Amino acid sequence: MTDWLLGIDAGLTNVKAAVYDGSGTERGVGVASPESLAPAPDHAERDLDDLWTVVATAVSGAIEGAPVPASGIAGVGVTAHGHGLYALDASGEPVRNGIESRDNRAAGIRAEWAERGLLESVEAVAGYRPFAGDPLCLLAWLKREEPDAYDAIHTVLFCKDYLKHRLTGTVCTDEMEASVFTDHSTGEYATDLLDALGIGEVADALPPVTPSWEVCGEVTATAAAETGLEAGTPVASGLHDVGATALGSGVHRDGQAMLIVGTWGQSIVVREEHPDAASAGSGGSITRRYLEDTWLVYRGNRSAATCLDWFAERCGADWQREAEEAAESPYEVYERVVESVPPGAEGLLFHPFLHGSTARPSARAGFYGLRESHGPAEMLRAVYEGVAIAQCEGVRAIADPASLSTVRIGGGGARSPAWVGIFADLLGEPVEVADGSEAGARGAAVCAAVATGVYPSHAEAVDAMVGVERVHDPDPADTGTYRHLQTTFREALDRIEPTWERLEELRDRTAAEADR
Repeated sequence: MTDWLLGIDAGLTNVKAAVYDGSGTERGVGVASPESLAPAPDHAERDLDDLWTVVATAVSGAIEGAPVPASGIAGVGVTAHGHGLYALDASGEPVRNGIESRDNRAAGIRAEWAERGLLESVEAVAGYRPFAGDPLCLLAWLKREEPDAYDAIHTVLFCKDYLKHRLTGTVCTDEMEASVFTDHSTGEYATDLLDALGIGEVADALPPVTPSWEVCGEVTATAAAETGLEAGTPVASGLHDVGATALGSGVHRDGQAMLIVGTWGQSIVVREEHPDAASAGSGGSITRRYLEDTWLVYRGNRSAATCLDWFAERCGADWQREAEEAAESPYEVYERVVESVPPGAEGLLFHPFLHGSTARPSARAGFYGLRESHGPAEMLRAVYEGVAIAQCEGVRAIADPASLSTVRIGGGGARSPAWVGIFADLLGEPVEVADGSEAGARGAAVCAAVATGVYPSHAEAVDAMVGVERVHDPDPADTGTYRHLQTTFREALDRIEPTWERLEELRDRTAAEADR
């Protein structure tokens, strides 16, 4: 049996596909970028035919770059951004554009549920409080604002499940994604909860569940022609990208932690018990079934590496020109700039909440403590530090960092030694970076490896396919500096967030009066 595998990771910014050999080494990589649509303020959507075309392009590129033909690929795994809403009608066609997890149109629905105490009801049953880009809120919004689309829903899917449908014709999800709708005490879909939220009609539209490590279907002849895969290749059910990135970084045992610095920022801890028993944090933490006997507890910030791209686009023209003249990546220039500024960014603080966070939806971004002496370099360092502080705060809400057996970091931010060093200093613990560049795609490939029998278990697949590239140890002096900065970060957020809430209420009232 061949042990070559393909992993697909459809993130919010890029779609990546990679062919792996049995040791987990990337042997062919394809990358393509889907277009995110914004038909109205706070809306983030995808044309699903365009998304599929982009995925097919990435897969074709990975296969073309690999040293084996498509017939040598034993199995395919798929992951993608979680939450959001990807719904099909009775004929298997999209009801409307897919809605991304960074969409904020349902913020009003969530606020109404908060006032009625329904967020706590969801948390008690499903293990998390929904946010605006969550399918529960989006389904309620669709029922209110687009009733024809809502009535046409025959199947509710997540992004990766839509891609599996295009690959195999199969309709299903996995246990991790399904737990958005699941009563964690029974493992069954929580139909009573859907009724309480006013969306009971979708209970019959929830997909069947196939565990992430099992085969859910085979590549169809049509999908094979479009992607370059071999028809009949087995496809694993796969994971939400938070779980896939953790798995592809080797984080799968109780007490291990993962920090993902991607479009979103995620702070993750693996637990053998549901957090009701493990005493994990709540009020913003999300709990998901992970592998056979483990759970993921995590907190998300809706903008992490996005903050760097946002700032560089507006203030980094000189750095980008320098990179172009030196024929190097702009990120190499950013790295040097950040390292030129001491920890603490000369007293400058940045809140990285460009899109809020799952724990504090009304939080907003901002620079605080600006002085005339500050310039773009100090601001860039503050961006790196602010993103890291927010995610380390997320870890601390779930677990004591000193109690964790391993802390690893992934996503685009893991490529920056300066950024990883900041995380280590903030936590006061060593932080490891797994080898390879596409942890999400490799996690999907690990699912395929177990599903097709290339490896008999997740533990054996991870041991064979994932290694550690480097370890960043904390600097005790910098840890002391950051201890004070974290306190200031927290206190400033506590004081400023209510002001944003009042301003948003005023904006909503003004918009409502204008509509009348």
